[in-house]
Amino acid sequence: MQFPKKLFSARNLQRLEDNSQKQKMNDIIFALIINGIVFAVWLFLFFKDKERALKAVKVGCQIIFSMMPFLLIVMGLIGIFSSFADPDIIAQYLGDKSGMKGFFSVAIMSSFLQIPGIVIFPMAAALYNSGAAAGIVAVFISASTMASIFTMPLEMKYLGRKLPPVRIALIFVISLAIGFSVEFVFRLLNLTK
Repeated sequence: MQFPKKLFSARNLQRLEDNSQKQKMNDIIFALIINGIVFAVWLFLFFKDKERALKAVKVGCQIIFSMMPFLLIVMGLIGIFSSFADPDIIAQYLGDKSGMKGFFSVAIMSSFLQIPGIVIFPMAAALYNSGAAAGIVAVFISASTMASIFTMPLEMKYLGRKLPPVRIALIFVISLAIGFSVEFVFRLLNLTK
């Protein structure tokens, strides 16, 4: 595939680099604004009730430190996945041209995963950046957070034998509908890779 020479001119590359720097700066400003709002609310609550505000900080720190090993493992696994995953293979099996096979295979695989939401989004970003279609990533997110076959025995014990399989089937269908909708919107707006 031949690219026009203008595409890689020094001026265009400089413009892309400037846009990347602007995006990084916007991300930093956004994070500072959100953290500033949270801090301002906490300060307000601190002056209102010091004891409860300090207890909230203590509980928050305990939660963060209890999640830290898990988050570090997940970040490491995502890094390993990103370095070993071949974008061409991901694009072939999960890209825009994978069709229905890609949607159904991700929906089935995701229903066997027991992954918390805090982990799903970085994994989904890694998949998308590696070439997976947006609709397939949406199926991955929705199916893996809502449908878990491993919890079915526990659900059957407390909810009866009929409800859990129906719930899993409905979530499977809803996840596919979400994925098809996202893919439709991406194609409609010409945002596909």
